[in-house]
Amino acid sequence: MKISKEILHTYNKKAIIDLIRTKNPIFKAKISRLTGLSIPTVMKITDDFINAGLVKVEGKGESSGGKRPELLEFIYDAYYIVGVDIGRNSIKTILMDLDANKLSSNIVKTGDAKPEKKVIDKIINSIETVIKRSNVDKEKILGIGVGMPGLLDLENGVVLFSPDFDWEEVQLVNPIREYFNLPIYIENSTRAIAMGEKWFGIGAMSNNFVCVNLGHGIGSAVVIDGEVYHGSSGSSGELGHITLEKDGPKCECGNIGCLEALASANAITKTAKNIILNGVDTLIVSECNGNIEELEAKTVFDAAKKGDKVAKEIIENAINYIGIGLANFINIIDPELIILTGGVVNAGDILIEGIKKVVQERQMKYAGRKLKIKKSNFGSDSTAVGAASLVLKKLIESGGEIAK
Repeated sequence: MKISKEILHTYNKKAIIDLIRTKNPIFKAKISRLTGLSIPTVMKITDDFINAGLVKVEGKGESSGGKRPELLEFIYDAYYIVGVDIGRNSIKTILMDLDANKLSSNIVKTGDAKPEKKVIDKIINSIETVIKRSNVDKEKILGIGVGMPGLLDLENGVVLFSPDFDWEEVQLVNPIREYFNLPIYIENSTRAIAMGEKWFGIGAMSNNFVCVNLGHGIGSAVVIDGEVYHGSSGSSGELGHITLEKDGPKCECGNIGCLEALASANAITKTAKNIILNGVDTLIVSECNGNIEELEAKTVFDAAKKGDKVAKEIIENAINYIGIGLANFINIIDPELIILTGGVVNAGDILIEGIKKVVQERQMKYAGRKLKIKKSNFGSDSTAVGAASLVLKKLIESGGEIAK
C-alpha cells in the first residue's frame, strides 16, 4: 500500500517532536541517527517546531571536530492543558503545562447526579475557575481532557452507561466544547489514569502494563504496545467485575460476587457497618467517633493498624480478593508492570505488601516472572493528570499540529 507524502510527513514530525520531548536536550545529528531521517529533513522539521514555539535552541553540545552542535529543547510551558476528574463525590480540575507541572486546581462536590445538566454546569464552572486562577492566556490552552467513570462513546463524547452516576446516553462533550470553543477529549477514568502514567509517570518506560484503580469501586486499564486497549465494544479491563463468588454480594453493575462488591472501598465500608450493626465489639466504632454514618474504608484501615482483629480480618479478606483478581489478570495477559492507584492505596504497606504476597501465591507458576507492582506517584491527581495527557497525546500524534 502506497503511503501519501502527507501521512509520511506527519509520521516524521511525530517521531522528531516526541524524541525532543523525551530526550531533550538533543542535537539534530542524534535525531537523524535515531530516526533514520536525513539531516536536511530533520533541520526542516525542527525549524518548523522552533517557529511554532514548541522547541528552542538551548546552548551547544560538545564538538567532535567541527562546529559545536546546537542543542534542542522542548518548551514545556509553550502551551497548557486542562484535565477534569469527574468522580462520584467530587469534580477535580487541574491546569498544567506539557510536563505535568500543575499551575492551578479546583475541587467541587459532585452533588446529585441528576439532572445531568447540573453536573455538566459544575464541570464548566470548575474549568473556568482553574483558567482564571492560573492567569494563563486562553489562547495558550491546547484543549481539555475529561476522565469519566463508565462505558463511553469516545468518538461522539457520549456517556453510554455510568453506574456511578446512573447515567445513560448522556452527551457530555458538546456542552463543554460549545462553552470553551476548545478541543475536548474524553476517556474512561481508569484508562485516563493509565495514559497519565504512560506519558508522565511510572508507565513511561513500559509498553505493556495494567493500571488498577482501587477506590470507591475497582477499575482497571490494560496498556498493550503503548496504547490503551479498549476491546471490541469499549469495555475491556473491567477487573472489578470479574466474578469471584458465585453467591456473593450484589454489585452495582447488577451482577453478584464481583471483585468490586467484595473488596472495593465501598465493600469494605459496607462490611464494617454490617458487623457493627450486628453488635460485634470492634475498635472501628471509636475510630469513627461512634458515628457509623461517617465510617469509611480509611476508618477500617486505621483500626487494623492499631491491631483490631475485626478490622484486620475485613482488610485481609479484601486483600485476598484483590490479589486473586490480579493473579488472574497476570495469568491471562502477562504484563510487565501493575500500577496501583486510588484512595485505598493510601493505606500504605499493609495493602501493597499484602497484595504482592497473595499475587505470588496465586499466580500460575513461572507466570509474571518479570512483573513489578508499584504504587502511582500522582496520588489524588491521577485521573485529572491522565485526562490532561489526552490533549498532549493528540498534539504529539499529530506531529505538533495545534488542533482547532
